[in-house]
Parts: sequence; structure tokens; C-alpha cells
Amino acid sequence: MRVLYYDVLNIMPLGNATQVETLEDLLSSSDFVTLHVPELPETINMISTPQLDAMKQGAYLINNARGKVVDIPALIQALKSKKLAGAAIDVFPAEPGSNGPGTFNDQLNSWTTELTSLPNVILTPHIGGSTEEAQRAIGFEVSSALARYLTYGSTMGAVNFPEVDLRPISADQVSLVRVCHVHKNEPGVLKKVNAILGNYNVEKQFSDSKQDVAYLMADISGVSEKDVHDLQTQISQTRSNILTRLLS
Repeated sequence: MRVLYYDVLNIMPLGNATQVETLEDLLSSSDFVTLHVPELPETINMISTPQLDAMKQGAYLINNARGKVVDIPALIQALKSKKLAGAAIDVFPAEPGSNGPGTFNDQLNSWTTELTSLPNVILTPHIGGSTEEAQRAIGFEVSSALARYLTYGSTMGAVNFPEVDLRPISADQVSLVRVCHVHKNEPGVLKKVNAILGNYNVEKQFSDSKQDVAYLMADISGVSEKDVHDLQTQISQTRSNILTRLLS
């Protein structure tokens, strides 16, 4: 089997896969096209009439990425005209909030009846991540993210929390302490926290916010064991504090 892939970035191929320069190059050369993209403004309806027209006659489309990346009415026309031999869809622009007959209907998506009546489609209820391999990978990813947060405060990859990261503190940095301060996203917080840290050398500092919550990480040096308790108490008592941890 020959594997082609397209990405907006140049990435290292796996196995015998070959990167192509454009999406059109991929579509015109592939018998089976699978999508692996997040839902972003630039990926909504990334597969629509022009892209379907560019695909090989009799090709197949598989989407278990995000529901809005495929223009479903355009896909229906491509299937009806036999431009595509078939499609497998696991995700949809609007999905039922519960199980049961009749929940996937035309009120949810206006084209539901037309899509489900086609003989050359396979529709599944958003279960692409439920394979044994995917569940194992998800378990590893979640446990690794939790371990990174507990061990050195990193929140990279968080969905509903600010993404902040600093490189881990090495074993020889014995006087270095990391402040991990979750706080309300309000003006003046950094000024107050930096005033508390003013007697120490702040070697690194990184802050980010998401809606009402902000997260500050700062590495400070020359901190004694007694100072650790005093610093945590002072920062925790600030008006905007949600959670403060000190790591060393």
C-alpha cells in the first residue's frame, strides 16, 4: 500500500509515507482519503465541492476527525453522482445529545434523511476514539499530562485551562523553587505577586490566561525551606488566588 499525506507543516514521514505539496495533489492521487484535523476556522468545510471534484473517480472518503470539516450536502451530491464510490462518517456538524431511535434527525441536521438513505455510506456515532489502540493512547496521554502538571506544573495541551510550560528543574538546582499560581484573570495580579517575589531572583516567568482563569509559573532562586512556606502563604492570601503550589 502506498501512503500519501498532506499537512500545512513539513513533518517527518512515518514508514513509507510520502508528503505531497498540496491538498489537491493528495486528493487527485488517493483511492481512500482520511481526515485527521482539528476544527478551526481554516478547516471548516475544507472538503467541499471543489475538493470532492478533485478526488479520483470512485474514491472513498473517511471522516472521523471533526464534523464541520466536511460539507455534507456537497458530499451527498458526490455520492449520488457516483463521483465517490462511498464514504464513512463518524462525526457530524450537530450530534444527538442522547442515544435512542429518532435522535439523529432532520431537526438536528437538515440533510439527515437524505444522507442516511444512501446505500454507499457507513455512519457511526462518534466512536472513532473507542478502539483498543486509541483508548490505550488516550490513557497514556492523560496520565502523562497529569504527571507533568503534578511534577513540574506544565499545562501544555490543556483544553479548558491556560497553557503554560517551563523546562523541568534539574536535580542540581537545589535552591530553585517553582511558583505555580492559578488565579482569577484580573488586572494587577502580576504586580502583587512580583512584589512578593521581589527579594528573590526571578530566573524564568511565564503566564497565560483563558477566559476568567489565569496561570503563572515562575522559577525563583536563593529560596530557603522557611521561605517556601512564607511565600506560599503570602501568595495564597492574595485576593485573586485560586490555587498556589511551590515545587522544588
